[in-house]
Amino acid sequence: MRELAVSGNADLDPRLQLALANRRSGMRGFATASTEADEVSVIAHVRTLKAWREHPDVMAGAQLGKAKGRGFLVTGRIPIDRVEALAAETDILDLRAAQPVHPTLGASVEQTGADPASFPEGFDPQGGDGVVIGIVDYGCDFAHRNFMRADGSSRLESIWDQLGIASIDSPMGYGRRYSAAQIDAALSASDPYDALGYGPEPDSPLRTGTHGTHVMDIAGGNGTGSGQAGIAPEATLIFVDIAASDISRMGPGVVNQHFGDSVQLLEAVRYIFDEAGDRPCVVNLSLGTNGGPHDGSSLVEQGIDALVEGDSNRAIVIAAGNSHGDGTHTSGRATASGSLDIGWSHPGEWGGEFELWYDGDRRLEVELIAPDGTRFGPVRPGSSLPLGDHEVIIFIASIVGNRTNGDNAIGIWVAENVMEGEWTVRLTNMTSQDTDFHAWIERDDYAQSYFTQPVESHTLGSISTSRKAIVVGAFDGHKASLPIYTYSSTGPTRDGREKPEVSAPGQNVFAARSRTTGGVTRKSGTSMAAPAVSGLIALLYADAARRGQDLSIDELRDELIRRARRDPPKGRKGTWHPRRGFGRAHI
Repeated sequence: MRELAVSGNADLDPRLQLALANRRSGMRGFATASTEADEVSVIAHVRTLKAWREHPDVMAGAQLGKAKGRGFLVTGRIPIDRVEALAAETDILDLRAAQPVHPTLGASVEQTGADPASFPEGFDPQGGDGVVIGIVDYGCDFAHRNFMRADGSSRLESIWDQLGIASIDSPMGYGRRYSAAQIDAALSASDPYDALGYGPEPDSPLRTGTHGTHVMDIAGGNGTGSGQAGIAPEATLIFVDIAASDISRMGPGVVNQHFGDSVQLLEAVRYIFDEAGDRPCVVNLSLGTNGGPHDGSSLVEQGIDALVEGDSNRAIVIAAGNSHGDGTHTSGRATASGSLDIGWSHPGEWGGEFELWYDGDRRLEVELIAPDGTRFGPVRPGSSLPLGDHEVIIFIASIVGNRTNGDNAIGIWVAENVMEGEWTVRLTNMTSQDTDFHAWIERDDYAQSYFTQPVESHTLGSISTSRKAIVVGAFDGHKASLPIYTYSSTGPTRDGREKPEVSAPGQNVFAARSRTTGGVTRKSGTSMAAPAVSGLIALLYADAARRGQDLSIDELRDELIRRARRDPPKGRKGTWHPRRGFGRAHI
């Protein structure tokens, strides 16, 4: 294993540095649903929209909104070979590669008070009629009767399959959009999936083909097929089947065609809000990722905030994540001028990602030590170390002064089939002051690596620390004590904000099963809790619209917290809990 060429831009996003290192080692890129070969999806902070849209090296994507302070947040695709040049341009304030996002695999109506018989006096949401619920997920069974009206027509206004074959009207230039008319025509065929050219995968890894169907039914199914309606059975539905990640450039085997990325996630939300037009709209994201600063400052989180701050009656609901107890977070203190070891147990077969964040006025040197004692590094602050032969096997980057928050970050990527066992990340404090840090390991649903000394706080997914998103934990609604779901992630955010806001039923939740017209299946997780709250928000929007009222995202958050039931049942109302939030979401 040899040292490979490094980027000349030391503060460039480590994921982009990794893509460049692989390119310079001779490894060819590959085309994906949204990119050509040797392109990369990015989120950018730019001075002007015109400069981004008209740049010859940029295929512009979505306009997300105004950035904090100045400029705008946008998405796009750029050639890997032009990354450094673009990052150096004065009109481009920051450039970040996409991150992988994964499904966060949940008595919902009863526990949330969504049964019309239990509505408080004067509350009349009419089942969410007039409100759009958008689902960004994996696998939509449009043929399940819970998503049909009494006349057999679809309640789905559109489906955007980001992996579909592009057509002239493809949103953002990729994937395939299916209109309500096309869906209705397919429903009249003997094989609706074949007729439409789209359907949930019956046997996909991790059953992701069934995930989105289940999530959508909790939020807005009408019970026509299963006999049990979801929270907002009269809402209009829009579904985006999110495309695969195209930024894990550690080798062809690393890219998993069943997970999406953060750029396509933001573009999916933009699409849904555009389709909704003037109607109130809530978008559910039962998805997550661990990499990032966990303080609301990442461009992904800023994009989420920008999408809901510009207009009233816009909300994004995100599952808190299922990382409690999985060993993917640790924190600690490197004493002044001292060293500290972090144990990282790695299964070897699958690749892994490690990310550590600390204050910008401190300096940590990092060294990676393999289970057999082989040392990689040390890597000083402001430098990087790509190692490999024909492709990058190990990549270590140490960023000083991250552009979005001023903090420092250390990123470590290891490719699949590295040495199995306990790796050591050795930190050496180069300053005369103690240095506190937080570190996270990226999720891997096949074979999760973990810290040997984990810390169970701060385990929220990184997009779940957005400032304006409504974040939802999970509890077991089947037991009298309503215990928190075992794996429901723990707040607060790295900068100390109180997330999640609320919790909802997420243990053994029965909802629509894909590839059936009326069947149900059981799933658990915060993925199942989030759509219950999305459905509640649809009801709140519908009731407010009936009374001629608009709700800003801050007003909506306050209303959810005000209505939340005490949690635990005998607790003091209004008290925040790092896993339960301010209480159990309720009408």
